[in-house]
Amino acid sequence: MSLIVRHGTPPIEQRMTIDAVGALARASKSSYGAMFVDADSAMRHDAVWSCRTRIAQDLSMMPVDVVRYVGDTRQDVTPVPQIIAAPSAVVSALDWRYQVVDSWLADGNVWGLVTATTANGLYPTRIELVSHKQVRTDVFGGRGRYLVDNVEEDLWPVGRLWHVPAYTIAGSPIGLSPIAYHRATIGVGLAAEQYGAGFFEGGGHPTGILAPSVDPGEAGARTLKEKMSRALRGSREVIIVPADTKYTPIQTDPTDSQFIETMRYSVEQVCRIYGEDPIDHGAAAGGSSVTYANRSDADLARFKRRQFWVTKLQTALSDLVAPPQVVKLNTSSSLMMTDRERHELHGIRLAAKTRTVNEVRQIEDEAPFVGEEFDEPGVPDGSSDESKIERQAVILQKMYLAVGVVLTAEEARQLARDAGIDLPVNFDPAALGAVPTPAPGGSS
Repeated sequence: MSLIVRHGTPPIEQRMTIDAVGALARASKSSYGAMFVDADSAMRHDAVWSCRTRIAQDLSMMPVDVVRYVGDTRQDVTPVPQIIAAPSAVVSALDWRYQVVDSWLADGNVWGLVTATTANGLYPTRIELVSHKQVRTDVFGGRGRYLVDNVEEDLWPVGRLWHVPAYTIAGSPIGLSPIAYHRATIGVGLAAEQYGAGFFEGGGHPTGILAPSVDPGEAGARTLKEKMSRALRGSREVIIVPADTKYTPIQTDPTDSQFIETMRYSVEQVCRIYGEDPIDHGAAAGGSSVTYANRSDADLARFKRRQFWVTKLQTALSDLVAPPQVVKLNTSSSLMMTDRERHELHGIRLAAKTRTVNEVRQIEDEAPFVGEEFDEPGVPDGSSDESKIERQAVILQKMYLAVGVVLTAEEARQLARDAGIDLPVNFDPAALGAVPTPAPGGSS
């Protein structure tokens, strides 16, 4: 986030990135709980790493669709605009989206420089993202001055600096950094981890007490200590000490130090900062009894927590393409369903005529069927051997009742052939019913 310094009239807010503040903090040797915390050092906290990478991975891996709406009809846009298909010359589209989301989670802002535009200059075709460390902002009178690597830049579309904030407050165009606002919380977790590492590496306490009955003096005590230390380090050296010397080893249960409980609580706190379920990050929240019937329900709950970020990313990307085009993230594709659940869903969509057979086959990564009927919503009549046989059986049953009443045997045979029923050439018309009685005055 920032430091705010007011001076003179009108009041001016001079804002610095969290990393610039960090440089000042390092210079003055100040920190939270003896642990300095900025957007980079916070990643050493395993829960911060887990939350940031999990959210950014989930969002960046969602398939991106560019569509337009004509009336109530959704149409896919082809080819996909370059700003979506290849927004950077340095990283892939997936990595670019990952960096956008991670920048929001780390600094509350994403920054980039537009390096290429459409022919009319109205929409960017390439944006190279820049680190928040490279950006300094001075906000005054509700307006901002932006410097990237100490070079002043205007915001897009006036200039080439692309900026999308995440956590915003009224009166400021700059997003709030969750790391800056929770430095103390994250610092406690980092301190606990550091203590834990020291505990298991150095013991965190004396390994034992060596108590001779007579004071050996400073030099004698040092000699006894060195002999005992060498033996305890595994040198297997024979040690010689006075007969009345007593050694008492100290055994401490590391759980008594409370740092493990502190670390668990720190994970829960970080998960609350990012709106995550601690269970997804290896720690059950205290007193929590939430369970899920299956993995799909758990995935659905997780993606519901992602809804803000889904909407945020969709809006940011939609602003980069020409209307009426809009960008949609395919959240359904990210739900990990079983084969049975997935095909049951396909069956429901087909029965409701909200999906075509070839759309289902595309989702399943299978080759499409040939025929216009397979591109129409629902299951086409006769699209399977079973339904074809059933349809032919109904036709034959109806013809059997009609022959001799409203149809001749030859007419029924021709209708059957037109319906795809292959009747033998020598088929006896009488098998479909009696020859109809001629009308009075008519011919047979």
